[in-house]
Amino acid sequence: MTRAKQAPEQSERPRGNPAAENYSWQADASCRGVDSELFFPPTEDESGPAKAICQTCPVRLACLAFSLERNERFGVWGGLTEKERARLSPAARDAIRRQAAAA
Repeated sequence: MTRAKQAPEQSERPRGNPAAENYSWQADASCRGVDSELFFPPTEDESGPAKAICQTCPVRLACLAFSLERNERFGVWGGLTEKERARLSPAARDAIRRQAAAA
């Protein structure tokens, strides 16, 4: 019989990326209170209404950086669809993260 592994103490747990763990930006998001289904359109062509909300959002960059850090595979985040986020170069992803951290 083997001993079950115990969870490490809180202080011993590895720390992830702060952008992926910080949810405070959501309080200021323009999409707050909007039906979340709008941000998960069936097709790319139907993403316009969600993107329109994102374009006026004061925390769009934080939202986009959050989605990149968490590797969100579905939906519109920070004004980009999953396909648009997937096409971002590593340099573009890094720039978005830096800009969001500086904001």
